[in-house]
Amino acid sequence: MPATRLRILYLTDSRHGRDAWHDPSARHRCFHYADALATTGVTALVGTLDSVTRRRLRGFDHIIFHRPKYTSRFRSVLRMCLAEGATLHADYDDLIFNPQFAEQSPLYINGNRPLQKVRDYFELNYQAAECFDRALISTRYLAEKFQSLWPEADLTVLPNSLPRLFQPPRPTSAAMPDTGFTIGYFPGSGSHKHDMMMIRDVLVSFFADFPSARLLIAGRMSQQGLESIASNTSYLPYCDYNNYLCALSHVDLSIAPLQNNVFNHSKSAVKLIESVSVGTPILSSANQDMRDHDNEMSTIAESLSDWDCALRDAASGCQQYSLIAGQLAERFSVRSRLPVLQEHMLCAA
Repeated sequence: MPATRLRILYLTDSRHGRDAWHDPSARHRCFHYADALATTGVTALVGTLDSVTRRRLRGFDHIIFHRPKYTSRFRSVLRMCLAEGATLHADYDDLIFNPQFAEQSPLYINGNRPLQKVRDYFELNYQAAECFDRALISTRYLAEKFQSLWPEADLTVLPNSLPRLFQPPRPTSAAMPDTGFTIGYFPGSGSHKHDMMMIRDVLVSFFADFPSARLLIAGRMSQQGLESIASNTSYLPYCDYNNYLCALSHVDLSIAPLQNNVFNHSKSAVKLIESVSVGTPILSSANQDMRDHDNEMSTIAESLSDWDCALRDAASGCQQYSLIAGQLAERFSVRSRLPVLQEHMLCAA
């Protein structure tokens, strides 16, 4: 089928509702790819599960359900999609479809939900996933977990990427005065407190030896338990995507600690991708997707001693990465990933 005739609809069930752009997962999995597809002559739209109607579903060749869960609304929309004859796909970027791993979910570990509530949530995702023969998965490790449950499913690993119109922020001396070496932690949500606490002792030791260094913690992260890590600590409240990238470009090193569990091994290297693409080197815990995106500006720590050494090495001398950052931004752009998605659609047709 010629590309110009294709019509693709993304349906997200994001908790942000009709403001789904503010959901990082929906942004990376739906909006970035829909925008890139549109430049090829494809009609690609993003809608929300709560607002879609039978009329709006008509004429689409492919409908991609972003993180679907088995609710009455999902069942109703699924029936409408099947009646319209579209090819259906699920899209996952987290290990949320296997109740066996509920105990390792940040939702439970960080006390956001009781264990049974997390299991119930994962069970709804499991039931929804059973409704699809095709899926797009953000990482190779996550794809293996999906395939172990549904070995006959047609899977494609489609990594997260930068938006098509990505432009690195341009720091200015007025916007960012020289305040010494700054480490930035930019968790996507407040559910990463235990990840940060995993390296707490390493950070305390580092800041004791580098008293002029600063720590910036951004996003929806409770300050409780973090107060004694560094004397020079500042907190940046949740901000929109562009302001987040600007803040990220202003620090000397970003960090992405992850506890060693199956949930975190499934996670995407999106924090690495964004950091190096704005010119900020990153130090992260090891998982498969981090290794798949390893580059000259990223350091992967296999142990706490690796964290300690890498932090001290980074503080000892800052290197300019503007040229490398531009090359990495192109490597990790949605344009470079788009052929993978196009091939998936072609094979499903």
